[in-house]
Amino acid sequence: MPAVAMHKFLGVMLDQELCWKEHCQYVLQKGMKWVMQYQRLTKTSEGVSAKFMRWFFILVIIPRMMYVTDLFLMPGSRISKGTKGFISKLAKIQRQETLHITGALRSVPTDVIDACTDMIPFHFLVERLMHRATTRLVTLPLSHPLVKHIAPDAVKILQKVWT
Repeated sequence: MPAVAMHKFLGVMLDQELCWKEHCQYVLQKGMKWVMQYQRLTKTSEGVSAKFMRWFFILVIIPRMMYVTDLFLMPGSRISKGTKGFISKLAKIQRQETLHITGALRSVPTDVIDACTDMIPFHFLVERLMHRATTRLVTLPLSHPLVKHIAPDAVKILQKVWT
C-alpha cells in the first residue's frame, strides 16, 4: 500500500504530521467557493433579500466553513501561532459575505457592516464555537470513553471559560 502525504477523512484533511495547514487551505478554498456562489444570489436589482441572505450565511455557510474547527483553532493560544492568521483570513470571507448582503462599498469598515447586518465579529464567532465545543466535552456523561481524558482538565477549562 503506497504512502500518501495527505488524506481526506470525514471532511478533514489529515497529513502525516497531523498539521492543520492543508485543512486550513481547504477551508479557505471552500469559503471562497461559497463567496462566489453567494455573490450570484445577492444581486441588488433582482437577487434574494438581505434578510434571507443573512440567514443563509448563518445557517449554511458558517457551519460548512467551520466544520471541525474546534480541532485546530485555538484563538488565545501561544502554541498555535498560525491560528490568528487563519482566523483573520476567515474573517475576510465573512466581510465579503456581508458586503454582498448590504451592497456596500469595499471602503466601509468591517465593524459598521457587521452592525448593519446584525452579525457578530468573526473572532467572537470563533470564541463562541470554541466555547460550545468545550461545554459539550466537559458535560459528557461519565460513561463516555473521552471522560477519562477530559476530566483532569475540566476544572481548568471551565475556569478559563467563566472568567
